[in-house]
Amino acid sequence: MLTPTLASATPAAPHQQPTVTSVQKQLSDLAMKNSQVVDKFDHARVVVAKREKAASAAGRTAAQANAIYKQARVQFTQIIQTQYESGGLGAAGALLDSNSGNNYLDRLDMLQLISNHDADVVSLVTKARATASAQSKKAQTLLVSAKQERDGLARKRHDVEAQINKYQQLLNTLNAAQQAAFQRAQNPAVSTTQVTTLKVSVPSAGSTAAHQAVQYALAQVGKPYVFGASGPGSFDCSGLTMMAWQAGGVSLPHSAADQYNYGTHVSSPSALQPGDLVFFYQPIGHVAIYIGNGMMVSAPTEGQNVQVVPLSSFTSDYVGGTRL
Repeated sequence: MLTPTLASATPAAPHQQPTVTSVQKQLSDLAMKNSQVVDKFDHARVVVAKREKAASAAGRTAAQANAIYKQARVQFTQIIQTQYESGGLGAAGALLDSNSGNNYLDRLDMLQLISNHDADVVSLVTKARATASAQSKKAQTLLVSAKQERDGLARKRHDVEAQINKYQQLLNTLNAAQQAAFQRAQNPAVSTTQVTTLKVSVPSAGSTAAHQAVQYALAQVGKPYVFGASGPGSFDCSGLTMMAWQAGGVSLPHSAADQYNYGTHVSSPSALQPGDLVFFYQPIGHVAIYIGNGMMVSAPTEGQNVQVVPLSSFTSDYVGGTRL
């Protein structure tokens, strides 16, 4: 990620190629803003998915309630029709039809049972109808909310694309040599050879799941950053950590800010263990996975690949960590 590490240089003269330092601060600020916009986009997608799932569940409940309501209506109609056809709709009918006092009492008991049953059926019909109506309204409300969130995603995606275009335009103001110098200074990533060594030499994680998450993350080094992506060919920051921990059997949302609410918080960088998630910026806009020895795997920002970088390159922006 972008960090203010380059030495000062003489400002570019008019009509000359801008120097690295003349765009360095702009790029650093824009990279942070871009990370935050991307995470807002990812968070909005998580919200839409939850709303759609809730709306679908409410719709199923409404359908079930309607089915119960229809069944209860049929049952109630059948009972009334049977009583009418039998001609025994009251105590007077029971007395006229009875052959003895005992028979009369037996008939009254039966009528009471039927009456109680009718009341239960009526109650069931009423409750089922109310449940069906409430669930239908809930489903409609959730669907409307989900659609509004989805419309908001389109605007957020446009914001992300605008930020990325601005970022790329600034990079393009540097010539090839300046861009190479900028990348070397701003990307303190370890080499491919070092990554290969790390895969077999990273410190032991606290759990099997954490070890699997670390190994998955290391295996993605070199793949491009793409906002909203979660593999297998490209990743954004929370997409990488989500899939890394999925390899360890733990489900996380595709959002850095949401992932911060999982696990146990680790406030001090010195207390981090391999597999811990580390978060940056206020509001949170970036997440990476710590692998030990002061290093972490990060999907940094547009135009960069998944890489192993020192945690120290983000120290001033460190918010905290979580242990899953």
